[in-house]
Amino acid sequence: MEPISGISRKAALIAGLPLPLRRLALRTVFRVYAAVGRSPRSGLADRFERVLRLPRREARRLDREAAFHDALAELEWLALLTRSRAAIQRDLAHVVTQSPEVLRRIAASGEPVILAPLHMGPYVIGLLSILVTFFPGRSVLILRRRDDRPLETRVMERITEFGMPVRFLTVTDRAGYLPAIRYARRGAVIVVFADLPPRYGKPAPMPIFGLPTAFAFGIDSLAHLTGATVVPLAIGAEAGGAVVVPRYPFAVQANDALERGRVADLMRRHIETTIRERPEQWHFWPSLQEYLAAEDPLMPIERAA
Repeated sequence: MEPISGISRKAALIAGLPLPLRRLALRTVFRVYAAVGRSPRSGLADRFERVLRLPRREARRLDREAAFHDALAELEWLALLTRSRAAIQRDLAHVVTQSPEVLRRIAASGEPVILAPLHMGPYVIGLLSILVTFFPGRSVLILRRRDDRPLETRVMERITEFGMPVRFLTVTDRAGYLPAIRYARRGAVIVVFADLPPRYGKPAPMPIFGLPTAFAFGIDSLAHLTGATVVPLAIGAEAGGAVVVPRYPFAVQANDALERGRVADLMRRHIETTIRERPEQWHFWPSLQEYLAAEDPLMPIERAA
């Protein structure tokens, strides 16, 4: 196993296990901590209570689960970085795709497709499962944040080991945008995360949970320029693996304000529905204030809720 600076031997050991076993091992560690009164917490109980309007007891339970899923996400990144290709291939057998006929139909067209997941759950292994299963051999374009960690980039680059050329585009890289569009038009699979904060460009008002939130939004223009079908994705962790749920696919018919508003509303509903289904698995809860910046950078979330 490749040594990685800052990674404990215990984490590296668990990450080297097959997917069901490492999930069980991590859950066991958390249960031991809970048994001795040291249950890890994410510090999000107040936010869950106010934004999701949950009873205090449920908010505290979600707080503990959020801490678990933060650790699980880190564990999955480490597993994808250090396990062999054959081992990762075996892990993919524990990823289930609901309504697979949706992706089969889109893949059969050979046209560009935009996969739009959220930063929640073990999203990388979910994406890898889709690429390997439904789009083998297709070129992949991944739009990423400028502040992606080198570890995450190294994990994403492992996609090439499964026979798919990968190209990255930083969402703020205007010079590389048109070349990436030309690349994507040749039938690429484009990965665009739907839940980036508005500071990443072209923010659109997309209120969720009754909050005046805005998200970075460029899927409409990207889909129009490439002719790609957009497939919103929900990816979530389950006890023994992961589940991928493709939402209703759509195309972008025009480049105008009316169509932009329609697509923004589709993505808003995708974001809110997906987070409501598994609120403990969304990784950006600590950054929720950033999504309110377009409305009022000083607005406390408690008041907005």
